Amino acid sequence: MPRRARNDRLRALLTAAEWSYDNLARTVNIAGAEAGLRLRYDRTAVAHWLTGSRPRAQVPMLIAEVLSRRLGRPVTLTELGFEVTMAEEKVVRPASALTVLTDLVKADLSVVGRGRLARSVYRLDVLEIPMWPERAVEVHCHRRPARQTSGTVGMAQHMVRVFAAANHKFGSGHARTALTTYLADDILPSLAAENSDADHRELLGAVLDLTLLLGFSCFDSNEHGLGQRYYRIALDLAVLTSDPVRYAIVLRALSLQAYHLGHGTAALGLALTALTVGDRHVEPHTSAFLHAQVSLSYALLGRSEAALAAHHRARENLRRATEERPVFGSYNRGELSYHAASIRVFDGDTAGAVTALHRALRHYPSGECRSLALTLAELAERQLDLGLLSRACTVAHRFLDVYPGLRSGRVTTALGNLRKRLQSFGRHPDAQALVQRCAALPSPRPR
Repeated sequence: MPRRARNDRLRALLTAAEWSYDNLARTVNIAGAEAGLRLRYDRTAVAHWLTGSRPRAQVPMLIAEVLSRRLGRPVTLTELGFEVTMAEEKVVRPASALTVLTDLVKADLSVVGRGRLARSVYRLDVLEIPMWPERAVEVHCHRRPARQTSGTVGMAQHMVRVFAAANHKFGSGHARTALTTYLADDILPSLAAENSDADHRELLGAVLDLTLLLGFSCFDSNEHGLGQRYYRIALDLAVLTSDPVRYAIVLRALSLQAYHLGHGTAALGLALTALTVGDRHVEPHTSAFLHAQVSLSYALLGRSEAALAAHHRARENLRRATEERPVFGSYNRGELSYHAASIRVFDGDTAGAVTALHRALRHYPSGECRSLALTLAELAERQLDLGLLSRACTVAHRFLDVYPGLRSGRVTTALGNLRKRLQSFGRHPDAQALVQRCAALPSPRPR
């Protein structure tokens, strides 16, 4: 059997990164979690890679991504020294956002494509966003006033509201395939048909909204690489339609995802750009929405004064809001209090976070069951931090009352985290009863 050649290219990259074998293995495992993979690599696996072994599936892309982050420049698969497959070698020519979206939703609807896309790698270099066109604001501000839309446009706009409401109430897992199918089979073909300029523009806006909702559905399902791809298409469509409001809302979604994954610098840059482009064009609800993300990004970076200042502006804007809440870019008092709790957690004020979370529970709109569940889980965890086991168990039972009606990767993750915390309390009867109730819950169904 021929002896494998040593991988000196990967070794050189490790030296340049000043990383040990353990460093590389650990960061690959973390990046894999961002893509929904449970990896357990250690220094032994890295040693095998350095002696010529090629890791499975998309792991080389994960290695390239973590080294790119460490070195501050793109690292290609070829540079890693692995044998590159034909699929990886294939060069994709630049295509329009609509062409990319059409291909992506078709792949997402196939059984094979769905599994592959769900494990897409989340990449920081993708967050280098397209520049906002200088004349876009002028074009957007001089559009015609609202008019009577066609049946196709009216239906598309109605379905955007239906899918968004279902996502808030039941989680992303219940109607995601239906959402993808509707976009692929109904709306994209309608966009390619003969329409007036005004109808075409309105349909394009509906496509953007549905794509944004698909990105959020992936985010909620912990499929961050795929969610990032949908978000980037939505961002390109916002540039194409010269819509600063939608551009800002998509940037805010990208920022929230980066924040969720712990990439504070990227989250702050995206949030500030969203605010710069969109704030002067939006109503107070959406202005509060944009400022809130800036505050969370500052908090993640440990800049508490800036976080509190941005949170104060979000609160003031929300207080001024009298318009009807928009489908996208809306904000409410429950979210405001939840974000206040997050800032307090970063400041080490757990008791203050508990108070803010109690306030959040009183102010969520009735249809936002997922937000309610996530807040209950967070409250129970923070009460456990304070040693308030009985109160935490009471809150956790409320969480389990809501849980069965939801299909959300984030809610399932919250359940798993809470269950681990409770198991550490051994034979305490309240904790035991909760652990047993958790064990009796059905396993989440795959999409």
